[in-house]
Amino acid sequence: MHATHQFFLTKRSLYLLVLDARSSEEQNRLEYWLKMIASFGGESPVIVVGNKIDQQPLDLDKRGLMLKYPQIRAIVETSCLDGRGLAELQAAVEREVATLPHVNDQLLQSWFNVKTRLEGLDRDFVPYHEYLDMCQAESVGDDLSQRTLIGFLHDLGVVLNFQDDPRLEETNILNPEWVTGGVYKILNDPDLLTEHQGVLERAMLNRILDPLRYPRDKHLFIIDMMRKFELCFDFEGFADRKFLIPDLLPKAEPDTGDWTKALAFQYHYSVLPGSIISRFIVRMNHLIHRDTYWRNGVVLAHEGNTALVKADREDRKIFTWVAGPEAGRRRFLSIIRAQFDAIHRTIPGLEVEEKVPLPDHPEIVVDYQYLRDLEAMGETHFVPPGLRQRISVKTLLNGIESEAQRRGGLGRESRREELQQLIWINHRRLQKLKEEEALKGKAAGLSLEIEDIEIEIEKLQMELKTIE
Repeated sequence: MHATHQFFLTKRSLYLLVLDARSSEEQNRLEYWLKMIASFGGESPVIVVGNKIDQQPLDLDKRGLMLKYPQIRAIVETSCLDGRGLAELQAAVEREVATLPHVNDQLLQSWFNVKTRLEGLDRDFVPYHEYLDMCQAESVGDDLSQRTLIGFLHDLGVVLNFQDDPRLEETNILNPEWVTGGVYKILNDPDLLTEHQGVLERAMLNRILDPLRYPRDKHLFIIDMMRKFELCFDFEGFADRKFLIPDLLPKAEPDTGDWTKALAFQYHYSVLPGSIISRFIVRMNHLIHRDTYWRNGVVLAHEGNTALVKADREDRKIFTWVAGPEAGRRRFLSIIRAQFDAIHRTIPGLEVEEKVPLPDHPEIVVDYQYLRDLEAMGETHFVPPGLRQRISVKTLLNGIESEAQRRGGLGRESRREELQQLIWINHRRLQKLKEEEALKGKAAGLSLEIEDIEIEIEKLQMELKTIE
């Protein structure tokens, strides 16, 4: 479920993080949740609630926790069984809500009228044009005001609206639980997990989703939500009809061969969101090699090189190995790193470090930025912790990026190469989709996907032109 948090972790909110006092910090995943709130909820304040103190006192370093996470405004101990602490919790909620900066913002009464009308509808969703009709009826007539207002209502959880996505912008979700409930139904379907191992056919939604709540003409909308947040992808040649959900793939890692001589690179996280490796698999699905993928990893192929990318969720690390002709290894690693960089940028506040394993001592890893700093200071060699020999800084860095790329000013040359590779990959995807559309006709439902890729190519080309 963790990949769906971005549906409803919004800004302009007060969060209550409820713990089980009988469990440890690790079992409650306290710091994971605090970092997720910070990532998606911005600077929203948090009240930590330790419940079930009738069974065991809350065991926390309260002062240390509040120093580390200044967004925590209070830590309250409660028991829902005997009522202890509930009055204190209510007082804390009232106090913090009153201090939220946007609560006292002055807004037009007409905006509140639109909000009230939307909240009064006993429906799960409405077309966007119906929202516009309400705006016109309440004299909210200009486009900027209408879009600003729907943005506020989205942040407040009154509606869900995604103005940035042409597949979703025409529907306002009045009940956010409607869309999360539909996604949960799909992710929790036992047959999809066991018998079909994450392979979803659109016709299966007739069985999985309640037809009274989710009419057939809204099935693709639920899928589009999953595609937007990179929870699934279309099988090539089966657009809008057959999908893979990486989070439902088997956990068992298949035999992928020997990678001991491969170029290695790692990401180390303070907290590893479970969605990162799934989103990476979705983004790179067109390069998957011989259908080799599982819940926590994938094998890719590009220009004669192959790559193994897998996550260790317990150790909070993602490992990458690239094998094949040496000339193409760095290019392929550059493409992989570009995708992870793009995913990381969507999670503000994510703490991640890039690490380089030593080729002859893969158990020893060195911070990539540290190597860059050594080179910038003119250091040619260093002794890594745990080793009694000097290692060439240039040799290690040259395995990841060429010297010319590193001299390009904050990775300018490296980014140029990444952009060229990404443009090539997107052109390849675009060509395949256009060939499929030519065979099946416009009714195949590929037009929006083609349009999305064309927009992406245009953005990449504009950035490339800026660099050049």
